[in-house]
Amino acid sequence: MNADRRAIRPGWFLAGALLLMLMAGGATALLFGTIAKAPAADEPLRVVYHINTDDPELHLNALRNLQNHIDGTPADMPLEIKVLTHGSGISLLQNARTDPDLRSTVNTLKLQDVRFLVCGNTMETRGIEREALHEVAEKDVVPSGIVELTRLQRAGYTYIKP
Repeated sequence: MNADRRAIRPGWFLAGALLLMLMAGGATALLFGTIAKAPAADEPLRVVYHINTDDPELHLNALRNLQNHIDGTPADMPLEIKVLTHGSGISLLQNARTDPDLRSTVNTLKLQDVRFLVCGNTMETRGIEREALHEVAEKDVVPSGIVELTRLQRAGYTYIKP
């Protein structure tokens, strides 16, 4: 088979087109800065757990997973974890006021620097006061849970939806 016939085969054409697309995609990613940089060794591993359902079993499982996350992280790796509750997920901190197991789990996580954030919009629309939630300080209330979630992701937090 001569070289002219091989050059016009569909396989060669598709391979060339694929290579061109890969090169264009890489150039676009570089141009727009969409290639993620690996964090520096001294930068903390940032994670946000998103809870927006009223399911006590899911809440306990999520908090157990979060503890496993902490336990499984090497001691020399800084870790920064936030739990964002909004919508029906705010019930996690409502139930922690009366459920001793849930309250103990939340308290243990807080002692390990896990920060629990609550959506101010949810509190307002449902008429929930901070005092009805387990140990929520004013600084823990964010204006909008969804906006905060987006902000955290843009700031480099890994999103986890239990």
